[in-house]
Amino acid sequence: MGSTKANGVADMNTPLIRNCWYVAAKSDDLGEQLLDRWLLGQNVLLYRTEAGDPVAMDNRCPHRSFPLSQGKRTGDNVVCGYHGMTFAPDGRCTHFPPIAKTPRNIRTSAYPVVERAPLVWIWLGDPSKADPNLIPEHPVVEAGGWSTVGGYYHVKANYIGLQENLQDLSHFEHLHSSSVGTPGQDVAALDIEVKGEAIFSTRVYRDIVAPPLWQNALGLKTDRVTRTIAESCRSPAVCDALTTINGIGRDDTAPKDYHIRILHFITPERQHTTHYWWFFARDFAVDDAEADRLFKEGIGAAFKEDKDALEGISALCANDVRDDFQELSFASDKAGVLLRRHFYKLAHTEAEQII
Repeated sequence: MGSTKANGVADMNTPLIRNCWYVAAKSDDLGEQLLDRWLLGQNVLLYRTEAGDPVAMDNRCPHRSFPLSQGKRTGDNVVCGYHGMTFAPDGRCTHFPPIAKTPRNIRTSAYPVVERAPLVWIWLGDPSKADPNLIPEHPVVEAGGWSTVGGYYHVKANYIGLQENLQDLSHFEHLHSSSVGTPGQDVAALDIEVKGEAIFSTRVYRDIVAPPLWQNALGLKTDRVTRTIAESCRSPAVCDALTTINGIGRDDTAPKDYHIRILHFITPERQHTTHYWWFFARDFAVDDAEADRLFKEGIGAAFKEDKDALEGISALCANDVRDDFQELSFASDKAGVLLRRHFYKLAHTEAEQII
């Protein structure tokens, strides 16, 4: 990804956006144990209180920088394993053994966290702006009448490229030819709409050959389908897509719609590495374990192809630092370019406010 600063378009070196709710962990990642995780370039300590509430604080002890995750729990408090400095869930130091009286003003940073199962969200920006109403809704993950599979990838690339990749459907035919891609998919008309802070894009593929994964999982009687993909990016941390496939399945005599909702949750680990959680929900074959397996493996493989592609781009750009190289963009890249411009504006507005 070439330099885009002069064009007001975000690239892999654009400052990370901190005033945003990001996924810190899945709900079942957190328990009484002390877990540390890098989020937006800083090491965060995560755990649950005895009442089950999630806690997030700086993993770096303010005394001598010992990792608090290598300490121990005492009730809801965390005891540093180096000198015994003890912190309450709100970051207050409640005890420091080497001195007779612990100063009341000693504390470490604690961060706003909100659990909306199956995810735990964290705010690492200005705490005064941490409005839980800004957390994007994602009810379909656990909605009745749907079956959901999911997974996680650690991506050795900047999150901007991943967000753009998810808006870019023109690569399906080529990168995903063995899974979700199909011939002719890169020429379908693209409809894009911007609403407030969100970008929506829709493509309709009429009378196309069904991708191999759909043919196997849906048991289609015919390989010709109409496929509609509607995507939205409502936050630097989230991208979701609704896919509708109209075709005749094994138990049908007339065309019917099969609906698929894919949710992507994206959290920068550092500037050039990313946490990526994905969920794939469907409203058909809901109790079919074999369908679960096919989709978890098939969709997981497609997202692994994205991961590998982005990591290849990132590695090349890190080593090829020519100042005169400029990437080209075309009409098919419109959604991604709009997204990158929006993220550039968010990042630099935030940086100016900090200064």
